[in-house]
Amino acid sequence: MNHMLVIAAVSLISGVLGSLGMGAGAVLLLYLRVYGGYEQLEAQGINLLFFLPIAVLSIILHSRNHLITWKAAAFCILSGLPAVLFGVWLGERLGSELLSKLFGIMLLIIGVREFKQKK
Repeated sequence: MNHMLVIAAVSLISGVLGSLGMGAGAVLLLYLRVYGGYEQLEAQGINLLFFLPIAVLSIILHSRNHLITWKAAAFCILSGLPAVLFGVWLGERLGSELLSKLFGIMLLIIGVREFKQKK
């Protein structure tokens, strides 16, 4: 039970940071993989579940401020859903070990790119 409270706290903090544009989902994924002992696909699923309430809150707030173009949002949703289904299918085929390595490579590339862009 205590373990789940820690995951919930890390998830909440990651979700709030993510809604601020900081991409903190990677923090939660790393925590779940390294300290939580979850496989990559499970960690991604947990990350998504904890992200959804923050995403709904962000949509509500942005909608109230008229910052959402609903036609573009509908296009993104309709094109994104098949891509998600394909990604889940592909992720299951690739396996957790390869997904973990690809995720690490992606983080490394992003880190190097961010480091080079800083002045």
